[in-house]
Amino acid sequence: MCGIAGIYRINKSIELRYQPEVLKLLSHRGPDAQNFKAYNDAIFYHTRLSIIDLSEQSNQPFVLDNHKCIVFNGEIFNYKELAKNLDNISTQGDTEILIKYFDKYKTKGLSNINGFFSFAYYDEIADELYIVRDRFGEKPLYYYQDENILAFSSEIHPLLILIQKKLPIDYDVLYTYFRLHYITGENSILKGIKRLLPGHYLHISNNKVSIYKWYEIPEQTSTTNFEELLFSAVEKRLISDAPVGAFLSGGIDSSITCAIAKKLKNDLHTFSLGYKNEKLYNETSDAEIVAKHIQSHHHNFEITTDEIIEYLPEFLNKIDEPFADSSSINVFFLSKKIKPYATVAISGDGADELLMGYNKHKVFFTYYLPLIKPALLLLNPLISIFPENRSHSIFNKTRQLKKFSSSIFLSPLAKYISLSQWATDAYIHQLFHKKLNAHYFYQLFEKYKPLNELKLFNLADIEIVLANDMLYKIDFFGMQNAVEIRSPFLDYRVVEYLYNQPLSSKINGTQQKYLLKKTFAHLLPNTVFTKKKSGFEIPLHKILPSFINSFPHLKEDYISNQGLFNLQSIKQLINQLPENTNDAALKLWTIIVFQAWYEKFEKYIETNL
Repeated sequence: MCGIAGIYRINKSIELRYQPEVLKLLSHRGPDAQNFKAYNDAIFYHTRLSIIDLSEQSNQPFVLDNHKCIVFNGEIFNYKELAKNLDNISTQGDTEILIKYFDKYKTKGLSNINGFFSFAYYDEIADELYIVRDRFGEKPLYYYQDENILAFSSEIHPLLILIQKKLPIDYDVLYTYFRLHYITGENSILKGIKRLLPGHYLHISNNKVSIYKWYEIPEQTSTTNFEELLFSAVEKRLISDAPVGAFLSGGIDSSITCAIAKKLKNDLHTFSLGYKNEKLYNETSDAEIVAKHIQSHHHNFEITTDEIIEYLPEFLNKIDEPFADSSSINVFFLSKKIKPYATVAISGDGADELLMGYNKHKVFFTYYLPLIKPALLLLNPLISIFPENRSHSIFNKTRQLKKFSSSIFLSPLAKYISLSQWATDAYIHQLFHKKLNAHYFYQLFEKYKPLNELKLFNLADIEIVLANDMLYKIDFFGMQNAVEIRSPFLDYRVVEYLYNQPLSSKINGTQQKYLLKKTFAHLLPNTVFTKKKSGFEIPLHKILPSFINSFPHLKEDYISNQGLFNLQSIKQLINQLPENTNDAALKLWTIIVFQAWYEKFEKYIETNL
């Protein structure tokens, strides 16, 4: 895994200049080597995290036949199989295989690649550029285009250095961020900077820029053996010349992944993170049970809330685009802790989206328990009077029940939005001085409207939640510490198989992720499959009261001068924080993240519009 960037001149009369700051800003993604390659019409940048073939021969930008070049972020897990169709291979890595394979087959060969990647391939003589992103968006790719240039990067900050322009905030995207706590869709927080969508490629030829979709999940049944398939996916993701370990939370997904990995790699190191003296936020004892059962070399890292408070400024300074999934703090700290032991970590991400493992998917119990709807109709008035508190086990159940009961009678699309959002339209309008438009937000979901409820939940979870929340989180915050995180559940063969399974294999009665549990029950103790599901959460309500006292961007003067937020709404959230009523901690965290991003990027933001 690496950091990539580049700039191509559409207008041949302008001059391109090498920007050394681009490599500096991407160096955390690739601390092992940094380099660039300049042509008359293009400049490419690459920072390398050496994982497959640690020698300098696989450094990038990688040049072929003197006039062809590739910069590549990711890994190709079946590179040795692809190499069988190629001649004159001189390195032991996947980069040479990728450039030669793409040079030979172009986009027609993408369907044969098993891996996660974003890459740019350039042919100077043909004056042709391809920029490609993997099927599900595991590797990021931002780009900017105007009449003079097209520039791209793994992250937004280096891209702003390349384009040398101030850009306005996209307030439609800002609305989406506060509704979901992350950003989804093609647009970024800054107008003009786009995301290349998963499964798409951008092509420049004769100065014409075109974007095409190269992958979508096929609608087909398969007789594949699921156990063999997941074993194969894990085996491929253990390929590395750098040390490999695995994240182990003690939950079903990571436990199964680690159990398989241990069978394939005898000296497997596993890692878990928990908060001292915080029972609701500490699964390290569960992880130890699994580690003992599979006999891995296990490392438990327990941290205190004081440690988190101390390092939060560093964490917030890393942010490249507003992203308020608080579990990213855990990914960041766990990646930091494991770096002495591993450069690559296997994770269980993706299973919940593919096998309907979230709380929101419990609406599908109604297919099996038809009495739920009439019961909720009677109980709704009573449920509404109970308090909500995410940090209290009983009142969190109340919160979940309210969300479930209010959405169950909605249309499939409205139900999905209701269960996926973290804030309502009414809250956002109270929060801001300026009225933000919800149209763009709802437009993001329109394509799913014709689907039946099962397909809608599955596809929207893959394309919205997985790509923009879960996969962004593990890539961006893992790479802040130069740790590559790989998920076997995102092997495209696994995704295609699970996507096309019937509802009964995902939710059977009241049992979620039924197929996963049924297939791999023999690998682990029964307690792993019967324990209560727990997310990779952080005790925000205990961290923020101390932190906000020293956070300058929530002070009255700053808020007033910024002119964006309603000061009274923020004061109300701060007052609610001690009891964490109405998800005050999470809502404040979303504001804190945005404010930290705004302060960092303010010099790049165009406000005179």
